[in-house]
Amino acid sequence: MDCEAAYDDGQWYAVTIGHFIGLLVDAGHDPAVIFRVTHDGPPDENGAFVRELEIVIVPDGHVKTEVERLDCGHVHKILAELWRAGVVE
Repeated sequence: MDCEAAYDDGQWYAVTIGHFIGLLVDAGHDPAVIFRVTHDGPPDENGAFVRELEIVIVPDGHVKTEVERLDCGHVHKILAELWRAGVVE
């Protein structure tokens, strides 16, 4: 199992949720996240399931452009309010 990470090589990486949140924070400038669920697997006997997401991390200054480019159907109320207030662009 290879434990070295070069996250920009197009490969899948398995990390803890905490490490992934750290990657989001490291993206800087209070990034927004645009995502969609691409697949929800059936629950197992314990109710656990695998959810597949497609995620785009967007730094401030590009949020409006990416929301429009990706034709987002929904913008969360907090992000929308930050956008209206000019805190996020």
